[in-house]
Amino acid sequence: MRNLFRKNSKYFTIPADSTPREIPENLWVRCHRCGELLYVKEFEKNLKVCPKCDYHFRLSAMERIEILTDPGSFVEKDTDLLPGDPLDFVSLGQPYPEKIAETQSRTGLVEAIISGSGRLEGIPIQLAVADFTFLGASMGSVFGEKVVRTIERGLASHQPVVISSCSGGARMHEGIFSLMQMAKTSSALARLAKASIPF
Repeated sequence: MRNLFRKNSKYFTIPADSTPREIPENLWVRCHRCGELLYVKEFEKNLKVCPKCDYHFRLSAMERIEILTDPGSFVEKDTDLLPGDPLDFVSLGQPYPEKIAETQSRTGLVEAIISGSGRLEGIPIQLAVADFTFLGASMGSVFGEKVVRTIERGLASHQPVVISSCSGGARMHEGIFSLMQMAKTSSALARLAKASIPF
């Protein structure tokens, strides 16, 4: 059976064996604030900011690293650091190690922050970038240690340190060990300031 469609008062035949073209998924995204339908390629080119209302969508740590560093220059460091369970913490019947494993599986991240080195417009930098999807980017022992190691690499190499933070505060699962990270990172930043290295 032939299908006919009309265009400018003329009829055209669509072959019976023709199949409709598949439309790729994820071509459009709707703005959470104004509801505008945004073409994904333009949306990503605009760094995930709605061109109509300037709403900023959340960026992952890797997306932010790609924006901040020159292409191919980022080298991740401190990948050997893994979260521990110093308090045998259990929340709503779930042990902390299970919560970490579940979050790692869901996000593809080992911790709430990625640290390393790279170049920013040709300038060597030390970089640490938090990711809110990992337990609200809360600061635990590993998070704090990665920040301090990033700062110490900046001190040793006399390179600027860039930290992109979006933290939800201290990680309750590690109690006092989380709170200690505030003093630890602040002390490292004071040494960086004393050395007059940009932060």
